[in-house]
Amino acid sequence: DIALHQDEIVRLEGEIVRLEGEIELILELPPTKRWSGLQGDEIERPALAVKIDNVSVARPQDGINQADVVYEELVEAGLTRLIAVFQTTDARSIGPIRSARTSDPLLLEGFDSPLFAYSGANRGTRKAVAASQLTDVGYDAASSLYWRSTSRRAPHNLFSATERLWGEYSERDKIPPAPFVFRTLLDELHPSAEPAAGVLVDFGHAEVDYAWNGEGWERTHNGEAHSDSNGVRVAPPNVIIQFTTYSTSSADSRSPEAQTVGSGEAWVLTDGHVVRGHWERPNQFKPAALVANGRPIRLTPGRTWVALARAGTAEIR
Repeated sequence: DIALHQDEIVRLEGEIVRLEGEIELILELPPTKRWSGLQGDEIERPALAVKIDNVSVARPQDGINQADVVYEELVEAGLTRLIAVFQTTDARSIGPIRSARTSDPLLLEGFDSPLFAYSGANRGTRKAVAASQLTDVGYDAASSLYWRSTSRRAPHNLFSATERLWGEYSERDKIPPAPFVFRTLLDELHPSAEPAAGVLVDFGHAEVDYAWNGEGWERTHNGEAHSDSNGVRVAPPNVIIQFTTYSTSSADSRSPEAQTVGSGEAWVLTDGHVVRGHWERPNQFKPAALVANGRPIRLTPGRTWVALARAGTAEIR
């Protein structure tokens, strides 16, 4: 018995030495930004969410490759619209900026009263935005922060910039809760991770594909490479398929409304793998958590695109 205890003591002492070494490595790592997991000092400012048009005449868009997070939500007729959310990054031009939907307040309220930039809405949606905890910096509230491009036709020609929008609330210096957790240099992939080449999401009239290229997930929209206005391909390190129930919007019977509070299935594509897990968001004033087999799913540092997809509309390959 004494020999067994001595062996266990030796094993535990070795484990202590290993853990102390890992702690020293962690302490030596440079600081990272909680909204992206990338190295650098935090920027003390609110989140900024911008509604971006995503129909064919609106592409290529400005600013989509600068956002920390981009959500893709279903709107009318099987089309989609983007919500680009900025916290660590800036963009000199963002757009084309389009109207809000009732899906937006519920999705965004977890980010501590984020600034919300959009171009108009119907009466019911305006009421929903006004009743929410979003900070309205939309075109109707602050038209001087926007401009019209002369190279595009209305209504696909309204733009703004992060500096202009954040400038309206320069006194706000609190970093909002981050939507994800990220791996460090010491973290391995989630134990449930499986190799994946890509994922296809069918929204209806918008068919989106992401293909792993060794560094990111190259996005294709309706068979065409999706690039920004600088010709840079959309290829974020992380893609999340957040399976979401849609109800009918109370503001417009033609408009679907994403139900992003509660829980559901989620596929997390990161580093050439997929982790099949769940999203959990019991409180609308906090972001969703990503979990698989009782453990948090940590992402690769960098940008993330999230597809709010109906069940049965996506396929891993």
